[in-house]
This record gives sequence, C-alpha cells and structure tokens, in this order.
Amino acid sequence: MFPPSCSVEKQETLTLDNFVTYIEIEGYLDSYEDVEPMLVRKTKPLFFGQHSRRFSWGLAGTCHEVYAHVFGPDDVWASKVIDVSGVEGHQTLISLLVNWSLCSVDRLGFDPSIRYVHGGDPHLEIDVHVVDANMGQLVKRTYYSKRCMVAAESFIGRRARYFAASADPNQLDTPAVLIKDVWMSSSSDSASDMCESLVLNALHAEFGESSEFSNSFALLAHSGPVFIGHGDTLVEDTTTSAFVGLTGNGPVHLHRRTLRPWVGNPISAATDQNQVVVAITDAMEALNAAYVKCNTVHGNISDQAIWLKEMAD
Repeated sequence: MFPPSCSVEKQETLTLDNFVTYIEIEGYLDSYEDVEPMLVRKTKPLFFGQHSRRFSWGLAGTCHEVYAHVFGPDDVWASKVIDVSGVEGHQTLISLLVNWSLCSVDRLGFDPSIRYVHGGDPHLEIDVHVVDANMGQLVKRTYYSKRCMVAAESFIGRRARYFAASADPNQLDTPAVLIKDVWMSSSSDSASDMCESLVLNALHAEFGESSEFSNSFALLAHSGPVFIGHGDTLVEDTTTSAFVGLTGNGPVHLHRRTLRPWVGNPISAATDQNQVVVAITDAMEALNAAYVKCNTVHGNISDQAIWLKEMAD
C-alpha cells in the first residue's frame, strides 16, 4: 500500500522508501495465529530498509477477522479483532484505510527528520539538532547522504544505522561526517550513550595529538536526542511520544543521533586480509591503552565498531 500522493499514473515511480504498509489476508486459513508470523516475516525487511520510518503499519487476518499492527524498533502491537463479517467491523476496517489515505505522513510512521529526495542524484536529508555555542539554543543542521554504511538489526529490524554524509548536497560522494542513528532502550543503553561523547573526548585529551593512539578514537562532535516538530515546539522522539497509549509497561526506546568527523569505512569493507589484521591489532592495542590509562572498557566490540582510516607511512 502506498501513500495517496502516488497516483495510479505514477506507479512506475513507486519504490521501497514510500511503501506504507504490508497487508497479509489469507482466506484459506482459519486462524489469525497462522497469518501473523507471515506478516512479521515480510514486514521486517521492508521496515529495515526504510531509513525514513519511525514505525510501520500492517494488516493481517483471515476472510472473517482482521487485526491492525504497529511495528516499532523492538515491539509489535496488534489491535483488537476487527470482525469484517459484520457491518460494524466492515465500517471499522474502511475507516482505518481511509485514515491511512488522509492522515499526515508522521502518523503513517514516516520520520520527518529523515527525508528521501528523488530526482538527480537520489539521497537522504538528515536533520541533527545541536546546541549552538554562541546562541545557547537548539539549531537544526541538515546533512545529505546517499549511503548507509552499516545497519544493525533488532527483532523488527531497527537498531542502529550509520550514514556517510556531507553538509553540501552537491558533495554527496565526499562525506564529511558519519551520522549514527539509533533507537535504544532507556533502561539499559541511554546512560552510556549520553556520555559517549564525553568518554571519547576524554580519551582524546589523555592521549593527545602526538600519541600513537591519537587517531584511534573517533571524536564525537555531537550526541543527543532526535527532535520532532509539533507546531512551534520540538519534542524528543521516543516510543512514548510515537506510540501514545500503546507502550504500556514495555520498555521505552529513545531515538538518538551522534555526529562525528568522517574517518573511513567499517572494517567489513576491508579489501584484503592484511587490512583486517592490522586494523584489529591497532584496535586491540588502543582499547588496552584506554583501559590501562583511562579505566575505560568498550562494551560493544564488533565489525560495526571498528573503522578503517588510511594513515600516512
């Protein structure tokens, strides 16, 4: 199902980025429990590949019973049964479809802070709100990216993504920054992420410019919440604000973005075994130095945490 802006005459332009929802109705099955796993299985790769989505919708059911679904970063919520064999259920289903056709794009689950730009060289516009040192208030900076470097999956397919980005839409092939976009559980990850920039900046201060480890740790220029505009105000983007009345007692996820100068490609992009060996050796030596000198332990060593940077001999 696609948004109403995509008319029948424009079917050839429909792509993954503007796909609204997946509908799985199986008339030959008697049980909704047999249909729901099919919906989840088919929605996951769609949601994972849509970088401009905060959440996704879905419909699943049989010829008599239908359930509406909302897919979040790590959760799936289902509505009460819609009995389409009766007049009331029929009206409810039609009302839902009409609502999807007429409501604003943010209610469809699209992220207003990440936008696809078509025409010319297709790319993403990504907003990052930072505190201006001179003004002492939040200002919006927009970056431009046509490459998602790494995307880490979760249950539904949305955990962390890294974008190679430029401050100039005419310099898409020359990234200047690396943007990390992540939905994290407030109960487990938020405290460590909020101080990530402080830790990395402290490591830079400890090792100094002349140290052999001066280039081993990325210097974060910004780490903070993603803000969504509501009228004249900005609201932090969380699952609580996105799914009002749905989260219940479940975990709250926070939408955050970090910004750091461009250093290079992830280790998964290494072209030969020697690069991998050198990169891992350098990373282990730097992490050991961070522990010995700064009592700092990295809690997520993976191919997504080690990046390659060409150094002069």
